[in-house]
Amino acid sequence: MSSLTSFLKDQSKELDKLQNEQVEVLAETLEKCLQLAASHLRRKIHEIDYIVIKRGKKKLLGSEPWHIRASLIPEDNFLDELSELDKKLTGGSGKLVSKDLKEFLQPKDRDGRVLVQILRNGAYLTVFPPAGDGRAVELAEASKKLSYRGVGQLDEDQIRKLVKEAKGEPVFISNAKPRPGMEGKLVLDIAPDRMRAKVTFIPPKPGGRDLEVKDVINYLKNAGIKYGIKEDEIKRRLEDEYYTQPFTAAEGDQPVNGKNATIIYRVRTQKNVVFREDESGRVDYKDLDLIENVVVGQLLAEKVPAEKGKYGRSLFNELLPAKDGLDTELKQGKGTILSEDRTKLTAEVNGQVVYAAGRLSVETVYRVNGDVGIKTGNVTFLGSIIITGNVEDNYSVKAAGNIEIYGTVQKANIEADGDIIIRQGVSGRDEARIESTGGNVIAKFIQNATVITEKDVIVQEGILHCFISAGGKVVSNGKRGQIVGGTIRAAEMIAAKVIGSSANPPTELVVGTDPKVLKQIAEYEEKLAENQEKFEQLTKSLKTLKARKESDPASFTKDQEQQLSKTAKAVEKLEIRIREYENEIQNLRNYIEEKAANGMISVEKTLFGGVTLKIRNSDFKTRNEIKHKTFVEENGVIRQLPYQDPEPDKKDWRKNRSRVK
Repeated sequence: MSSLTSFLKDQSKELDKLQNEQVEVLAETLEKCLQLAASHLRRKIHEIDYIVIKRGKKKLLGSEPWHIRASLIPEDNFLDELSELDKKLTGGSGKLVSKDLKEFLQPKDRDGRVLVQILRNGAYLTVFPPAGDGRAVELAEASKKLSYRGVGQLDEDQIRKLVKEAKGEPVFISNAKPRPGMEGKLVLDIAPDRMRAKVTFIPPKPGGRDLEVKDVINYLKNAGIKYGIKEDEIKRRLEDEYYTQPFTAAEGDQPVNGKNATIIYRVRTQKNVVFREDESGRVDYKDLDLIENVVVGQLLAEKVPAEKGKYGRSLFNELLPAKDGLDTELKQGKGTILSEDRTKLTAEVNGQVVYAAGRLSVETVYRVNGDVGIKTGNVTFLGSIIITGNVEDNYSVKAAGNIEIYGTVQKANIEADGDIIIRQGVSGRDEARIESTGGNVIAKFIQNATVITEKDVIVQEGILHCFISAGGKVVSNGKRGQIVGGTIRAAEMIAAKVIGSSANPPTELVVGTDPKVLKQIAEYEEKLAENQEKFEQLTKSLKTLKARKESDPASFTKDQEQQLSKTAKAVEKLEIRIREYENEIQNLRNYIEEKAANGMISVEKTLFGGVTLKIRNSDFKTRNEIKHKTFVEENGVIRQLPYQDPEPDKKDWRKNRSRVK
């Protein structure tokens, strides 16, 4: 038993490791992501927990996939895990679980028992020994059982000996023949899908013959069952005298679809912004950990190939087809090397990883020493850009990676697929435009500018008279963090030290709507309407053709038959397409609803009058100053709550200093 205990501990560690495993998956839809994650983690979809890292979206020239991080929902059913382990180690024989492991899990104490069997050639007695501190069988108990079964004229010394020895083996005790018409019977119930057969034993009457394993097997075979008979289970149920309750005596093999190919990324494809303040409250923009650096030969991603499906088999030995797993391409980006078997992607150069359009690239950085202006012209680079000076009026900077600007951005245009970091700030004079399609916008201050991003806008000093649209949150909580004037929109949260001013400039804060998602919904609704119109037209044509064929089949030509077939197929395709658009629209609406449900506006110090707050579909306009509050929407009304820190886990140097004695 010590070796078995050691084995169980080792396997428990393996199960714990699998339980804690996480995998990042990219696919066209959320459902596809969950299927891939379930396949990789060897679980069913309902056992998968996940976090959406990036929602998929469709663009004019292609689409971006869903990106999730998946793991297993915690389980506490150890026996089920061991059964899965048994399948893995023994091919599902059940030996490991049914013998060693079940004995390990069962209580140590078990009473002895008596089994009397009347077979064709006579009667047999089996006395099972107790386990642990269980009670042993007494002679009176054995005699009572023999009498109940109608077995008489026995050798009492033999019975006494068998009870005393309790070997757990059947022993012949009488050559009395079973009474005809009193034998045990069975009831067979075959499931409609022909994959499971349940048997119910009816006990024999006194003196009647007991069913034997071969009786049950012959009965099953006579019913046409050729596969999946559980002989050991039948034997155990007979020995346990398991009467009047059904159990599975035969079971087919369900087909197992092959696992789809998956891609495991060994580098970060998502970056989190973490501010670190010193004692003076200044932010160190050099240490944001936004760039994923790699070296030559480093493994970036690897593909787990798709698996072949495993055919199933019914009780009647019918083969059940299974689908092979779907393949997924591991796409090679710039600055990477794809192995000959196309399963491993490594870095070809030193640089930073950029994830875009479903592929990883290793990009070198383009550096502008000085200002972007008359000497450089407009800057466009398929990588990341560092500018040590300013971006002057009427110039543009565009990058496929990140953009970092050491100076200020004036009346200029900045576009990037990744993060945009502006160390000094933006003085836009109502004409600056900052846009990130897949990253954060981080600046010291932003004034008189338009900022659009799918993620977060994080500003240290303040946001003054701007139009801001963020798919995540807008935060301005430095020492002088304030939002004054303009329109600020965020899907999740808006937070600042001060909102508005004593001059009461028009300031509008909108939380709970994502403009880009609303645009996507509008586009899908337009496509849905177009397809529904086509569907109605084709349906009318199909009905006309069918009516013509039914009324006068003799004159219905071959060309008309072909037209009928094509129209029917077109209608079917349109039905599928309409359902897909409806599902996408509903998913996007659910996404907006989820974000809106948790939307909030937080002001740490003062909210001045003249500020309009909008959360979901509710409005609230301030008339007087409000201090230290968080605003949320409940039942169509904006409520004021005590202030909630939008970053409760951040490290505050002032709190640390107060603890020093």
